[in-house]
Amino acid sequence: MNEAVKTVNKIKTGIPGLDHIAMGGLPSGRTTLISGTSGSAKTVFAVQYLIEGIRKGEHAVFITFEEFPKDIRNNMLSFGWDIEKAEKEGKWAFVDASPRAGETTIEAGTYDLGALLVRIRAAVERIGAKRLSLDSLGAIFSQFSDQALVRRELFNITSAFKEMGLTALITAERVEEYGEIARFGVEEFVADNVIILRNTLEAEKRRRTIEILKFRGTNHRKGEFPFTVLPSQGIIVIPLSEIPLEQKSSQTRTTSGNKTLDSMCGGGLFRDSIMLLSGGDRLRQDIADNRICRRCQGQ
Repeated sequence: MNEAVKTVNKIKTGIPGLDHIAMGGLPSGRTTLISGTSGSAKTVFAVQYLIEGIRKGEHAVFITFEEFPKDIRNNMLSFGWDIEKAEKEGKWAFVDASPRAGETTIEAGTYDLGALLVRIRAAVERIGAKRLSLDSLGAIFSQFSDQALVRRELFNITSAFKEMGLTALITAERVEEYGEIARFGVEEFVADNVIILRNTLEAEKRRRTIEILKFRGTNHRKGEFPFTVLPSQGIIVIPLSEIPLEQKSSQTRTTSGNKTLDSMCGGGLFRDSIMLLSGGDRLRQDIADNRICRRCQGQ
């Protein structure tokens, strides 16, 4: 008797189009890296993921290493996301690790991120969080020269996320749209899954795309898919190549106004169809005029 195949549970993000290309959502209880160049909407993604979770009754923790919480609150109001209200209701908690004015980091001897993990755990337990976003890894790496130590500590943190039952996002910057996955070359190894956001410049216009590069142990749709960022809605993924074409063509024919042409077309043109006329200007005009005149005469 064959054992049942174990599948990875997924949670729906609620972000339009994303759950479709993720084939159900993000793998539950795991960490996903969101990597992209500056301006690719990484922070918007991280916040929207948490906001959608709150709408589903899943409380959220946001760890910020760059922007101040007050700036994040103000910036996200343009999307209609009232983070301050969620905080007052006990549904959202910040862990503020952003730099302070005049603050200088002095690296001396070995160090760890244990103190940060204590703060994260306290916030998660206080509000009963199920979702978490960390923004961003680049701010951590840029402060210390020993990247091996940082990588080790990040492994400890992501392991703790899993132990706490969190489905987490961490953001990281990359230098080029189609270069290395992330700036420091190790970020992708601390995450179970990798999603890349691109904001490429083509013909003097920006084109945003999203690609799921890796989902460990589960399937997803391959390739790049366009997305947009709308002021009142946030990120919307548009899986154009995956949208099924369900509209059936009409089998009802209508006259073109020319019996010979109708005969050549098997009884006329299909109703509600678009026909391309190719030829000299006079020929196209004659056919068009003939059809219009006959329709006016009720033929």
